[in-house]
Amino acid sequence: MIDPRRSETAEMADLHLAVRPGADAFLLGAILATLVRRDAVDDDFIAQHTLGYGQVREALLRIPVQRWAEAADVPLAEIERCVDLIVAAKAMTVRVELGIQQGVHSTLNSYLEKLLIMLTGSFGRKGTNQLHSWLQPLWGNSPSQRFAAVDTEVIAGLLPPNLFCDAVLSDHPDRLRGVWVDSSNPANTAANTAEVEKALRALELVVVVDVAMTETAQLAHYVLPASSQYEKTEFTLFNMEFPRNFFHVRAGVLAPLKGTLPEPEIYTRLTRALGLLPGDNALAPLREAARHSRAAFASEFRAFMGANPGLAALGALVLYHTLGATLPDGTAAAAPLWMASLACAKRSPQAVRRALKAGQDVPDAALGDALFDAVVASRSGAAFTDHDYDEVWTLLAHPDRKVRLAIAPLLDWLEKLDPASAVPREDYPFVLAAGHRRMFNANQIFRDPAWRRDDPDGALLINTRDLAALGAADGEWIAVRSPVGRIVARAKRDDSLRDGQLALPHGYGQAYPTQDGKRLVNGPRVNAITESGNRDPIASTPYHKHVAVRLERLLPAEAATYEEQSRRIHTAPA
Repeated sequence: MIDPRRSETAEMADLHLAVRPGADAFLLGAILATLVRRDAVDDDFIAQHTLGYGQVREALLRIPVQRWAEAADVPLAEIERCVDLIVAAKAMTVRVELGIQQGVHSTLNSYLEKLLIMLTGSFGRKGTNQLHSWLQPLWGNSPSQRFAAVDTEVIAGLLPPNLFCDAVLSDHPDRLRGVWVDSSNPANTAANTAEVEKALRALELVVVVDVAMTETAQLAHYVLPASSQYEKTEFTLFNMEFPRNFFHVRAGVLAPLKGTLPEPEIYTRLTRALGLLPGDNALAPLREAARHSRAAFASEFRAFMGANPGLAALGALVLYHTLGATLPDGTAAAAPLWMASLACAKRSPQAVRRALKAGQDVPDAALGDALFDAVVASRSGAAFTDHDYDEVWTLLAHPDRKVRLAIAPLLDWLEKLDPASAVPREDYPFVLAAGHRRMFNANQIFRDPAWRRDDPDGALLINTRDLAALGAADGEWIAVRSPVGRIVARAKRDDSLRDGQLALPHGYGQAYPTQDGKRLVNGPRVNAITESGNRDPIASTPYHKHVAVRLERLLPAEAATYEEQSRRIHTAPA
């Protein structure tokens, strides 16, 4: 277990490497360099399944392991023991999370942990890492485009939220002028809250689709109230297991609240008001074909879309209003999964056949339809692929199915790593993990504060030594200050943390309505102290797990104000 904190998992581990916060790249690099120097890599696997190992090996051999171990604050003997465990293992899985993905050197960290998987041959066989198949991919490959307003690459069709403010407040002619926000709350979740609010106010148009009057909704020109997840069709994709992957279509169980609409209806009304989506009369032949047979519908749909190429971007709504009318339990919104099912069956036919109970008897031409019917009909979820281990290689996009190990920009980055950079700042000596997962926080879900039966205030975790050095007591309200902002949180003693390490949870900081109609902020609004410039140089991923801060005690009057606010928001009405 690699974690600065003595976590619950670390307590169970054979070896816990308590890395210095932000020094993961140095530790991973030292482990990889030790493997290479011992010639403890899987040469057969590397030769059969990868390209570019020679360049990677040379780069790793240049790492000064002792200096990097010191930068990571991990004894060299523990690194050697880690390598011993890897070499002795019959199989290994590398499991990573936001600790390195939202920490210093984010993209480089991800590259190094992938190298650890590949150089040890820990991929594509039982007990090792795998790829996962998708019924409907949530994003695509990078389109080799740049967004001119902030001169950044478009990665996987997306722009990073950390560049949102720059994209709005720039004087570039292509700057963002309008933003559509669907089921998101960037005024609370994006770095540097004050700057995000400034950008939202500067936009010519802000539209929010949501189930709650969030901080972002309060800054919008228009708010379109959506039905809740109990009142509409939704889905969950469970594809983090191998070899069997699942997709769960959930039907609504309640009628929509008055004045709200499910999102497909919202977008239907908008596209028809814009004159983009044909009316029901024009779509009637497609609906009739869908009621007759799936083959008839497929033929009619292809002809219709071919005759109306301008509707390509609205294919999901066309399916919703035609094929959707034939689906069970009011799950019309699942109709776009038909195209995804056809593509999945074509991409991985044998895996789909294994997933379907009678899949071996289904003709090739009907396999996608059979998958779609199984996924949409099951209220408890359905398997959509069931792979053999050898099939993991078919999920690689390269025609030769080999992994490219040598990525020049990342090897250059590795070469330039400076161990001196791992030392904390003197003016902001603490490293805060802003977004710590706890028992009762769940992203930015809008909940009654009474739901949090533990940690109601979203406490600042701090160890006994640091708390004593500050002269503060457990449970005291403390100010946390960064270069861009200040928040106040209740301190909670936690000796699982290293000296100088702090943690605050995500999912708090929302203004919740009280019984008297006012709004009170529930817990720390953590992104008021995160900085959008504190980010990865390639992907602009926020360094939320490495925020430089200092701590300040409060005057009694300010502390009393926060104590009273906490009491009001967490006291149930009589």
